[in-house]
Amino acid sequence: MRKDGTGPVHAVTVRVAVLRDRLRQAVRGPGWEREDLLLQLKTVAAAVAAWSLASWLLAPGVATFAPFTTLLAIQGTVHRSIQQSWRYLAAVTLGVVLAAVFGSAAGRTAWTLAVLLLVALALSRAQPLGAQRLQVPVTALFAFSTGNGEWDYGAGLAAAVLIGIGCGLVAVVVLAPAVHHRDADRSVAYLAGRVGDLAAGVARNLREGGPGEAETRAWWDEAQALRTMARQTRATVELGEENVRLNPRRLVSGGLLSLSDHHGRVTALERASYQLESVVRGLDYAAGRENRPALAGDFLLPFAGLLEDIGRAAHQLGESGSAAPAGEGPDPDGGPDPDGGPVAGGRRRAAELAGNSRRADLRAPGEWPLYGALLTDARRALDDLARAPGPPWT
Repeated sequence: MRKDGTGPVHAVTVRVAVLRDRLRQAVRGPGWEREDLLLQLKTVAAAVAAWSLASWLLAPGVATFAPFTTLLAIQGTVHRSIQQSWRYLAAVTLGVVLAAVFGSAAGRTAWTLAVLLLVALALSRAQPLGAQRLQVPVTALFAFSTGNGEWDYGAGLAAAVLIGIGCGLVAVVVLAPAVHHRDADRSVAYLAGRVGDLAAGVARNLREGGPGEAETRAWWDEAQALRTMARQTRATVELGEENVRLNPRRLVSGGLLSLSDHHGRVTALERASYQLESVVRGLDYAAGRENRPALAGDFLLPFAGLLEDIGRAAHQLGESGSAAPAGEGPDPDGGPDPDGGPVAGGRRRAAELAGNSRRADLRAPGEWPLYGALLTDARRALDDLARAPGPPWT
C-alpha cells in the first residue's frame, strides 16, 4: 500500500465499505439498493431452478444453457426481461435451425461451416433482434461444431433455452419490482438542488467581493457536470416508466405509466443550467476587467439577488409536492405571476437592473453589452424554470 492510501488494499477496503453501506440501506427500507439486492437473489434462485430442471429433463451437453439463459433473461424490469427473452429465443432458434439445415444438407465440413457463418452473420443484422443479434452466429457455430448440426441436439438446446427463459420470467413476474417513482423523484430533486446550489453559490461569491479565475473555473466545471447529471436523471426517469410497463403489480397499485411531468422538469433544469453556464462565462470575462470594482457597484452586486431568485426557484422545483416555484405554475407566455414567488420576484429584479443599466451615470457605462448578456441569460433561466410542469408528487 502506498503512502497516499491509494493502494490495492485501500481500494478493496473502500469497495467493502460501499457494499456494506448498500446492504444496510437495502435492509433499512425501500430504494434502489433493495431492488438491486432482490434482483440478484431472484436471479440466483431462478438460475438454480433452471439448472435443476434442465439436468433432470435434458442431456448434460445442453443443460448448461438453461441457467445461462436465465442470467440473460432476468433484467431490472418486467418489460425489459420479456423483450430480451423473446429476442434471445428468436436468435437461438434461428441459429439452431441454420446449423441443422446446413449440417444435414451438406455435412460437417470446413466449407459448410464457412457458408453457415456467412449466412448467420447476414441474418444477425436483423434489427428486431437488437442486442441479441450476435447469438445467431454464436448458436449456429456451437450447434454445428458441438452438436454436429443434428436436429436432436438443436431441439435439446432450444428446450434448455425455453426452460431458462421460463424460470427467469416466472421469477421476474412473481417477484416483480415495486411500482413507484421514488428514484425518479429523488433524481429530479437532486438535479434541482445542484442547479440551485450553483446559482446560490455564484450569488454568494458576488456579494463577498466577486469571482477570481479559480472560482469561475470551479463554476464552469460544475455547470459542465450538470449536463451529464441531467442525462443521468432523464435515464432514471425513463427507467421508472419502463418499470411500470407489463408489471403485474401495477394492477394492484394503479401506478402511472407516464412520467411526462418529470421529463418536463428535467428539461427545464437542464436549460437553466445552460443559461447559468453562459452566466459563468460572462462573469469570467468581468473578473478579468480592469474596472471590476465599477462593474460590481453598477451591476454585479444587484445581479447577485437575481441569481438568488434563480437558485430558490430551482430548489423549489425539486421539493416534494411542489414542481414549480411556490405560487407559480407553468407560464408559457413568460409573463409575471401575480401570486409572486422567486420567479416573479426575479423578473421584477431583472426589470430594475435593465433600467439601471441604461442610466448615463454608471461608473462603467461602456459595459452595457455585458450587462445585457448577463440579464438575458438570467431571464431565460427564470423562464425555463417557470415553464416546468405542475406539482409532480400529487
